[in-house]
Amino acid sequence: MKLRAGISPCPNDIFIFAGLLLDKVRVPIKFEFVFEDVQTLNRMAQNSQLDLCKISYANAPHCKDYTLLRCGGALGRGCGPLLLTGGNDWNPHGEVLVPGEQTTANFLLDFWTDRPLRKKFVSFDALYRELLNNPKVQGVVIHEMRFTYAKDGLRLIRDLGEHWEQKTGYPIPLGALAYRRRSDMPTAEEIEIAVRESLDWAWANEAEAMALCAKYSQSMDPTVMRLHVDLYVNEFTRDLGETGTKAVEFFLSRL
Repeated sequence: MKLRAGISPCPNDIFIFAGLLLDKVRVPIKFEFVFEDVQTLNRMAQNSQLDLCKISYANAPHCKDYTLLRCGGALGRGCGPLLLTGGNDWNPHGEVLVPGEQTTANFLLDFWTDRPLRKKFVSFDALYRELLNNPKVQGVVIHEMRFTYAKDGLRLIRDLGEHWEQKTGYPIPLGALAYRRRSDMPTAEEIEIAVRESLDWAWANEAEAMALCAKYSQSMDPTVMRLHVDLYVNEFTRDLGETGTKAVEFFLSRL
């Protein structure tokens, strides 16, 4: 049995699925992987194009055919998106670059400002280039950019994840694995077993898993890649648990 699975090429997703990508774990399911950025994956899930897909939690209401799994996602503390500028102070009347309309980054921006904003939706890598090239630009960055923005001369306006944690007390629900089951497909529980076995293999064989991450992120500094994995792959990745479940339930209630 083969499932079409969409994940990002970012180190956290590659690390989670390393055991499956390298065929190191024995599970009765074959995965055919598609690698895309977060907003492309969000759109593919909205159109029911994938069996298994990494999506933004903020996109969950738009993915009616999918069930959110309890593992394989990105949820934690100190890992939220950052609102940055190339040099100017925060301009609430100016345009803000955002890495996708249905992203958690967009939701957390609105959660912080609590007012309408002028937004331009662009891919996260194009967004970062615009920040670097124009000091008048302000935008929300995700992923490993949180480790590099200061070195790159950018200035923090607000840590949007920190604001969420201060206001709610919950960890930040960023991304989830969503599963579209049909009658001839494995159960959600069987998919979760496969994902956990893959993650457990990666934790037990970190050198091999990190080498695979480097293959998919060739331009990333090894230290940044290590920080990325350590931050976004945590105990909630293996299972949401009670705390993670409550955080997700509260987050979804605000959408």
